[in-house]
Amino acid sequence: MAHDPIRLSFKIDGFQPDTIPMARLADYMADLAAMIGEKASVHFLELEPGCVELVHAVDYDAYPKVEARVVEVEEGRGTVESLAAFRSINRRLAEDNTFASYNRVDGGQLLHFPGVTSPKALVVAPVKQASTIDGVVLRVGGKVEGGKVPVQIGSDDVAHLCVASISLSKELAGFYLEAERRFHGVGHWHRDDEAGWTLKKFEIQSHEPLDPTPLTKLVEKLHEVPSDLQGGDAWAELKRLREEGDPH
Repeated sequence: MAHDPIRLSFKIDGFQPDTIPMARLADYMADLAAMIGEKASVHFLELEPGCVELVHAVDYDAYPKVEARVVEVEEGRGTVESLAAFRSINRRLAEDNTFASYNRVDGGQLLHFPGVTSPKALVVAPVKQASTIDGVVLRVGGKVEGGKVPVQIGSDDVAHLCVASISLSKELAGFYLEAERRFHGVGHWHRDDEAGWTLKKFEIQSHEPLDPTPLTKLVEKLHEVPSDLQGGDAWAELKRLREEGDPH
């Protein structure tokens, strides 16, 4: 027996259909679709008059999965995609000075988006600390400020903005687009709204080549190192050493 789809609504407070920019509405719809998933089973129905209320239908068989994702988001344990979409919606709502709710049309709130009513994030001053990054020299040169030359280091599809002394920058230019190296120095770390830390600036003080030996080869070398363990049993050796060191 066929079951009717489950009707859901995403209601944004304070907007009217004729006042919200179409591009902004599209952003909200894209984030909502990413958050609930099951994209082939979710269908837009209408925009309720009198407010911005996106009414959509979820196929009956897919609804349990959608509901489970929403519950996980509410508990902060959803997928990376769904949690990122939830945060994106909240950021947009805060920027638009409003909030929203996600409900079943037949009754019952599934999720609340606090938006502008969210507790303000704790402001943490940038932190400077000794740090290390691995990467490739992508660029050396630019406007010299305070005796420091701009240097760009590429690492895992991220281009880190760095600086180095004039003498060190000349040295680094010789490694342009060469093999990965390890750079030591002082990192300037900034805390974002999700309590994550981002490296905003890095002052290079020294560098060295990375060992190109594969991990499997390093493990093989470790196995070849002679051991003084009696019988090769690390736990038994530890117990023996403790007993020998105990005067009682």
